[in-house]
Amino acid sequence: MQSQPTPLAHLGTATAHLRGLLASEWRLARIEISRNLKAARTGIILAAIGIGGALCAMFALTGALFLGLGALGLDPWIAALATAGALGVIATLCLWIGLTRLSPEAIAPTETAAHAAETLRLVTENTNVS
Repeated sequence: MQSQPTPLAHLGTATAHLRGLLASEWRLARIEISRNLKAARTGIILAAIGIGGALCAMFALTGALFLGLGALGLDPWIAALATAGALGVIATLCLWIGLTRLSPEAIAPTETAAHAAETLRLVTENTNVS
């Protein structure tokens, strides 16, 4: 005859399973956060390139565009306004693309949170069934 496991043995087994689940969830969260931080690093690099490029282009294009519009017969203030508007749109676009990659939604471990919620639901369901 086999002896029935004691409630203490069941509790030990459940604790070991819970510890294993927590360890695996922690590993998944670390992997996902690492992947998201790499994407954020790309966003920072793109934002820095966008800022630097916008500044360099602003100086070069301002002179060229201003002189070109002046050569076409526009008043100097209209040429300056058109130049500033075009460069502002380009700089805003570069900054927007770079900063959207740095949003909390892009970095948060959403897959791990969903997986943890599903695991918790399954554990709760299995605990209530038995």
